[in-house]
Amino acid sequence: MVNETGGYLTFAEQLRILFEVRQHPERRTYTLLDVSQETGIALATLSQMRTGKIRNPQLNTVREIARFFAVPLRYFETISAEECYAILAGGDEGPAPALNEIAFRATHLSPQAQQDILRIIKWVQVAEQNLGEGEQLPPLPGLGQGMD
Repeated sequence: MVNETGGYLTFAEQLRILFEVRQHPERRTYTLLDVSQETGIALATLSQMRTGKIRNPQLNTVREIARFFAVPLRYFETISAEECYAILAGGDEGPAPALNEIAFRATHLSPQAQQDILRIIKWVQVAEQNLGEGEQLPPLPGLGQGMD
């Protein structure tokens, strides 16, 4: 359903749908506090956006929300709830939500910690390959060191 003015769906409605559809890993609805703590967006700001008091948030705020909920920025260009649900259900929203969460969380880590995460990912890739070929797991990588 397109809104009365024929324009974009309100930001508050888009947020309502995100909170309705995207679930916390513990299979519960995200709270404003969850989102605030993970994005750095003030709780009051999130509340005002959900109630429609803030109708035009800053681009950086929208980006953080998009990253948190693993949606493309174009989600916020929708003109109907059906379009929102289609983006959330479709396969063209970009990387899998887990990949978005990994990237999102890694941006807040030190450069050394990011290198450690990369080492772990490379180890998991080799481990999967080895297991698929019936081989043993490789030794765990040393963390807190430079990359090989």
